Amino acid sequence: MEQPQKIQVGEFTVAFLSDGFWRNDGGCMFGVVPRELWQREHPADDRNRIRLNLVCPLILKRDVAILVDTGIGNRLSDVERKIFDHGDGWLIDGLKLLGMEPGDLTHVLLSHLHFDHCGGIVRCQPSGGFEPAFPRARIFLQKGELEVANNSTNERLRSAYRHAHECLEPITGMLELIDGDVDLIPGVTAVVTGGHTDRHQVALVHSLGECFMHLADIVPTRSHMRGPWNQAYDLDALRTMEQKAHYLGRAVAERWWVSFAHDETVSAARIVNDAGKLVIAQSLPVPPGLDGT
Repeated sequence: MEQPQKIQVGEFTVAFLSDGFWRNDGGCMFGVVPRELWQREHPADDRNRIRLNLVCPLILKRDVAILVDTGIGNRLSDVERKIFDHGDGWLIDGLKLLGMEPGDLTHVLLSHLHFDHCGGIVRCQPSGGFEPAFPRARIFLQKGELEVANNSTNERLRSAYRHAHECLEPITGMLELIDGDVDLIPGVTAVVTGGHTDRHQVALVHSLGECFMHLADIVPTRSHMRGPWNQAYDLDALRTMEQKAHYLGRAVAERWWVSFAHDETVSAARIVNDAGKLVIAQSLPVPPGLDGT
């Protein structure tokens, strides 16, 4: 496993950790987009699954270490491991390559409570119990996201959040609920986008005139930069389209770095508008070895 790649954003360093590769249904990842189109960039296996990454940016400045999302972690059952083709996760290994331990993290920002973004907030122990993965971190989540996860009577939402209690129960005392856009520290802002979930949020780093945004699940891969390309999982696809158009437009105009939660080849990029089409002008490729090899 290679050293995580980094960018400098003003006074901040952003290291692109990963919880490894996994597979998910291509139709679910691209919604109404025909397979004939999405498979050109994301070839599917014989079970219609495409290979995806689990990018978790680590935002560093002196004694502050803010992790954005936590991947799947090691909590999947044997059946789920086969379905999603994911092992124990490699997020902790990435930290070690940076000379850090889980206890060094000061903050964790959870974009939302789907299992591939919050599963690594706990670690399954040999005894079968769960404990906090980052024992000293303050963990930030939108209040409305937790309310939906805990209280929805909608069958689709109950299914989407069926694992949430198992992930959150061990960290109840560490969880800090926020409502709307909030500065975690000066220069790092949690920004609510909605779209994918009602209170989905992203991370914005802004320092000395430079910016970086982790787009989480409003633009999960480079292919989702296209306006109509959205996930079947999106609760409000029109809201997703509005939000990604807004922030990708700003990223082009102001030369931001952006990162994708699930792209298997690109961790982060600068993008440009080429005759009306958004294209990658500069990128950090996903390093090899994220499958534990």
